Amino acid sequence: MKSDYTELRAELEEKLRELIVRAQNIDNDLRKPGDEDWEERASETESDEVLASVGNLALNEIEKIKHALRQIDDGSYGKCARCGKKIPKARLKAIPYASTCTACA
Repeated sequence: MKSDYTELRAELEEKLRELIVRAQNIDNDLRKPGDEDWEERASETESDEVLASVGNLALNEIEKIKHALRQIDDGSYGKCARCGKKIPKARLKAIPYASTCTACA
């Protein structure tokens, strides 16, 4: 079963690398000292909140990808976490870290 997912594994690994870089860049941006001007600082704070939200989404996706990679390794990848049926390849191509089939999603 592992060899069936070689291409998807490569896609997941590439996406994982991209997300890790994005999360690190966001973290670096959030650690930069703010402007002394209170109006500018208010704008920066709002931007920081958006960045933090995007960072949290990236971290969530990173965890989903890591979980999918572990499933590929242990042979459980492609099985619906709810009903146990096989997740269609088309769904896995669209969402490589999908843990449920279309019917259970």
